[in-house]
Amino acid sequence: MAAGKMMLKARFVAPVDGPVIENGGVMIREATIEAVGPADMLPNGPTVDFGQAVICPGFVNAHTHLEFSQLAGAIPPSSDFAGWLGRLTAAVVDTAVSRETVQAAMAVGIAQSLSSGVTTVGDITRYPQWTREALAASPLGGVSFGEVIAIGRTRALLSERLDAAVFPIKGNGRLRSGIAPHSPYTVEPEAMRACAAHALRIDAPLCIHLLESADEDSFTKSASGALAEHLRRVGAWDESIPISSCGPVELALATGLLTPRTIIAHGNYATAEDIERIAQCRCSVAYCPRTHQAFGHPPHPFRAMLAAGINVCVGTDSLASNPGLSVLDELRWLRRTYPEFPAGQLLLMGTLAGAKALGCGEVVGSISTGKRADLAVLPLESGDSWESVLDSSAPPVAVYLAGMGQSVEVADGGPPDSGRASAATGLHRPSRR
Repeated sequence: MAAGKMMLKARFVAPVDGPVIENGGVMIREATIEAVGPADMLPNGPTVDFGQAVICPGFVNAHTHLEFSQLAGAIPPSSDFAGWLGRLTAAVVDTAVSRETVQAAMAVGIAQSLSSGVTTVGDITRYPQWTREALAASPLGGVSFGEVIAIGRTRALLSERLDAAVFPIKGNGRLRSGIAPHSPYTVEPEAMRACAAHALRIDAPLCIHLLESADEDSFTKSASGALAEHLRRVGAWDESIPISSCGPVELALATGLLTPRTIIAHGNYATAEDIERIAQCRCSVAYCPRTHQAFGHPPHPFRAMLAAGINVCVGTDSLASNPGLSVLDELRWLRRTYPEFPAGQLLLMGTLAGAKALGCGEVVGSISTGKRADLAVLPLESGDSWESVLDSSAPPVAVYLAGMGQSVEVADGGPPDSGRASAATGLHRPSRR
């Protein structure tokens, strides 16, 4: 057996882009998947046998804010979204921010992500220089979206924030920069156009919070309602803010933001007409199930979106709105809430759909020959079906990032998304036999 080559073996391998394989194996050479199939059909050699387990792709958190990881439990979500947003703004703006505080929060978010089997993220950041330094030092891959806010009294900061949004990530081929015009109520139409044009020039992915709140419609149509009052309270309002006189999706479309490179974060209030427009533009939608539930929104239209051909993926949002950063736990919540929904479709939403949304579907998101060996191993506690891992609460027993194995030991026996990172998590090569 060539050096740097080994096989992972388990009761099931779930490739996502192909049928589940019973008694399957995944052959890894260095950082890459070399072969996948029935274990007894693969070459003999150094093997890690996980027994009663399912090997699946590493999970993809398509929408998160890791720099808010210090806010776990501090700002409970409520049906008053604008009020919650005000409390969040106070917590992140009226607090002393430094490289050290931001990177400490990132360390918590990164560790919790890894321990829950997340290997790729779409991370939104207000401090690209600091957060990208932390991400680049970690084994995570994905996109770091630099957030742009430019409305009213903050519109003069547009150029500065656009430059910061694409701050280069040095020495890390797993990560790329993206641009995140925050939302229709924090970015004026001309600034939205500027973000879209700049992303097109440099071929960068985009992410925008859209249809997250029912109040967005009144804001874009008449600059009124709870979100307008929020801008007044935080001192961002001025009377020259333009009135778009159209809905949020129509505005995003008119300003060039809806493209195949765009992720719509949330999409909670999409109408049938919105869904049709989003499908035509071939945008992706990042649905954050437990955050959606925490705010008391009506049922999410993700099934209608999927039926329309939209690439719907899964995110967690942040620890300010979610009990954890585990995409697996999001999928398990969906499994309990929608038991008739196909388990294979859920797994795809938490892996390959997110990778495609982030523009890295050719590299990660499924267990396919030639892709990076980012994998999560889930214990099969009962039953003879791989689907039972979605009915469990057990965390991963192992996580691989570019072929490197990570021991997953959860501090105090709690779930890996308990609001803090496990101090027992460390990277190493598992023993071979």
